[in-house]
Amino acid sequence: MSSYHPAVRRAFVVLAAASVLVAAGCSSGGSSRPTTAAQLRIVTPAPDRPTVPDPALRLELTKAKIVPGAGSGAHVRGDQGHIHVSVDGRLIAMAYTLDQQLPPMPPGRHTVVAEFVAADHAPFANRVVAAVSFDVR
Repeated sequence: MSSYHPAVRRAFVVLAAASVLVAAGCSSGGSSRPTTAAQLRIVTPAPDRPTVPDPALRLELTKAKIVPGAGSGAHVRGDQGHIHVSVDGRLIAMAYTLDQQLPPMPPGRHTVVAEFVAADHAPFANRVVAAVSFDVR
């Protein structure tokens, strides 16, 4: 992970810590998390490119579909879930669509991290994370 921009590394650390807490609260007697074949990609904003203060976030999800969130006792499937979106290490949305409007951001470097999570809001055993850093001008 040392090749990532420092903001991306911080976002991964924040997401990992949050996921541990969520998974601990959602675990049921030591059961393991399901895996997924899902793949997630951030289409826009483009990495390392200047953008407007309130850019649109467009995601591409393959091998899975978005479903409404459910409680911790819900049955989870590897091909269903939704997306948690963070900006600069702060969770801003639990997205149920692949297109989102990001909040206004001040000029400078910013990082968006999106993670495809199971319907119960906890991560899959094999994390599905996409991140991009960009410059607001």
